[in-house]
Amino acid sequence: MMNDANLSRGATLLSMSPVSRGRKSKKKQKRAQKSPQRPARAAVQREDTQFADLPAAGSEPGQPSSGFRALSALVDQLAGPRERPEWFGPSIGRMLRQQAPVIAATGPRELEQAVTELTGAEVYWALNEAKKGLWFEWWFEELAQAAADRVKAEAAGEGGGWQAPWRLLHGLAAIGSPALRTAALQAVKDAGRALTRQQFSAAPDWLGLCPEGSVTGGIWAMRDDYRTRFAVLAEFGYPGGVDPHVFLLDVDACVSVTPADAAVFDSVDQAVAAWREGKGDTARTALPEPVTDYSQLGFLVRCDASPNGPFRGDESRSYADNLFRVNRRIHDIADALAGRGHQWPDVNGARRDHAARAEVMAKAFGDWYARRHGREPGGEAVRWLAGDWVTGTLPGYENAVSPHRVRALLAYMDDDWLPEEPATATAYKLLPEWVRWSGEQAEVPGPLIERSVAIAERRQSDASDCPSFRFRSRSGGAP
Repeated sequence: MMNDANLSRGATLLSMSPVSRGRKSKKKQKRAQKSPQRPARAAVQREDTQFADLPAAGSEPGQPSSGFRALSALVDQLAGPRERPEWFGPSIGRMLRQQAPVIAATGPRELEQAVTELTGAEVYWALNEAKKGLWFEWWFEELAQAAADRVKAEAAGEGGGWQAPWRLLHGLAAIGSPALRTAALQAVKDAGRALTRQQFSAAPDWLGLCPEGSVTGGIWAMRDDYRTRFAVLAEFGYPGGVDPHVFLLDVDACVSVTPADAAVFDSVDQAVAAWREGKGDTARTALPEPVTDYSQLGFLVRCDASPNGPFRGDESRSYADNLFRVNRRIHDIADALAGRGHQWPDVNGARRDHAARAEVMAKAFGDWYARRHGREPGGEAVRWLAGDWVTGTLPGYENAVSPHRVRALLAYMDDDWLPEEPATATAYKLLPEWVRWSGEQAEVPGPLIERSVAIAERRQSDASDCPSFRFRSRSGGAP
């Protein structure tokens, strides 16, 4: 299978709404000329790697969906095996030379953070420089094996050169998803056979705690006033109460549901304050709500957090740092909730309801518009707007508005709607009122609605209304 930054757009197009697909004649002809293989492969890879080892509704924990793996195998048969990217070798070499940060760690939290930032530097470089062959899970597995080989080679000689790669392996096991954690632990086992009893005794006792990080306390959710940005906060730690901390995941649901950024803090209050600060006046009154059921985590259940993408192309460094850890922490949260009697829900039904939701929204908007303006809006234009607006949105948040969401829809319309179609011109004219109506339905504060309306009217193009987290994990003191 393939996965490079250039496929991220293809994967997005594949999720186009049924309403849009029903009017292919209204699309630019270049859409028909696109290779169907590339976006299909990106989408299959995303489905195959995202949460394949999370239990589906009604299945036993730990049993991956065979459908995902079958699709993956079929696509490989159609397009051939993946090729090892050229950037793997130099990147893994740099990782093995970065010894000081892992040697300086004095506990599992510090080692996890050091490895998070070391892998993040390579992920960020690959996203911005390599830009293709972004098979990060494959890279992770090769890195683990290379670290194990380095341990064995150094252990056979004199000195302590084996200690840095040995620590690196434990840090990788701390941030890897269940499948990647298994690969890292297998590499630990393989490398450990080469160590003497004296060498084992030279390693810190806390190393064995690193792979066992888990949710140890409360889980909370937050939401901004646009209803398009979410946060999940969870208390984490290691066996024996070692190194307690709070993990904060910032989720962007303006278009598709994807991680924006993540960070680690000493306390819930610190994490809450940092998230509010990052959102400016759109989340000043946001309060953390204790999570007691998956219904409060719809944004997390549908969050596309695969380390293999797709990627937008403007990911922050802190996003890159947490590429692996986000996926791991979502699994940890799912495990914690399963232990409390909750089951990871099936989201397929919500996807199938897409067309029905769009139809309901089109009818409701038409009624509102007629009352407000004394005439019916263009029926076809409204249906097109509704279909593309609903695409990728969270069930229950179809009316949520943000400048980012409006910009995304405008970009899609500019690129894919035929300008000579009468319904296209009508839709552009209706869009400000569509945004205003949606914001009112979602009870978004009036000033925030008008910011989104300004984007719809092309009176403003500021991209700062939906900022990323963009800060590093912190410890000690206020953020």
